Amino acid sequence: MDEKIDLEEIERKVWRDSMQDGLEIIMIGVVLLGTSVYYLSSVSIFFTTIFPLIMALPIIEAVRRRYTYPRTGFVKVQADDAKTTAGGIFLYGVVVVAVIAVALYIIFGSGLWPPYIFYQVVPAFVGAMLLGAMIYTRSKSGDPRYHAYGLIALAGGIAFSIHRFAPVHNGITFYLLFIGGAFLVFGLVQFAAFLREHPLPVGDGLDEGE
Repeated sequence: MDEKIDLEEIERKVWRDSMQDGLEIIMIGVVLLGTSVYYLSSVSIFFTTIFPLIMALPIIEAVRRRYTYPRTGFVKVQADDAKTTAGGIFLYGVVVVAVIAVALYIIFGSGLWPPYIFYQVVPAFVGAMLLGAMIYTRSKSGDPRYHAYGLIALAGGIAFSIHRFAPVHNGITFYLLFIGGAFLVFGLVQFAAFLREHPLPVGDGLDEGE
């Protein structure tokens, strides 16, 4: 039993080490901001959401080679089974939709719901999905800050869903701007703290401006 606990803690430490620079949080922020630009200006979703998502991983890897690995060494976590992860995300999404549906039923009853309500609940849905992602990250890494990130996303989503925007889809845009900007700030602060807490060894070329 002691050996199992030690192995679990080692796995959590590897996860913490792999994400301590905050670059994944920065990526989430950039993608959410890109999605808000799509809703704001109706430009191609490829250039505002899909393209940043495709480019995120090689950019993150390049930044890590430049700033992270020289400080901490190379850290790679073992990825969970893709089918299991996708199934978990789908099941969690179904639960979120069910909870929102029950809430709408309590508010509006069993009659015909107003069409605008489906736009209005999108921020709450996105916030709940982000909360799930942060809970998962917290369980893997043991870092409590991800719970805070998730709760902010959920609270913001609920607040933006409660408020009546005109037109109603502006609520989606403004929420994505809010939470995307928040995650970008969270990630940048985490990255700055990482650089401060992990200085390069004396004599490294980066410290000397090379």
